[in-house]
Amino acid sequence: MTEAQKGHNRLIHNLKLIESGRTCREMAALLNVSAPTYCKKRKNPELLTYLEIKVLCRNAKVSVADFTGGELRLRGE
Repeated sequence: MTEAQKGHNRLIHNLKLIESGRTCREMAALLNVSAPTYCKKRKNPELLTYLEIKVLCRNAKVSVADFTGGELRLRGE
């Protein structure tokens, strides 16, 4: 697996944790985008803008650095 693939998979993992079971529609409303747009970004998280990442991280109470550069864990893991 290439570094780019690892980074892509890490972002998908982190985004799923931030979603906390919310639907594409709920997450889209949080980012003020359409549900299809959010679903596209969910599959390709590299398409998220910096502003969208900041909103997601603020809402989830995680740092942008942890979201983009680390692997988030559920509390208690």
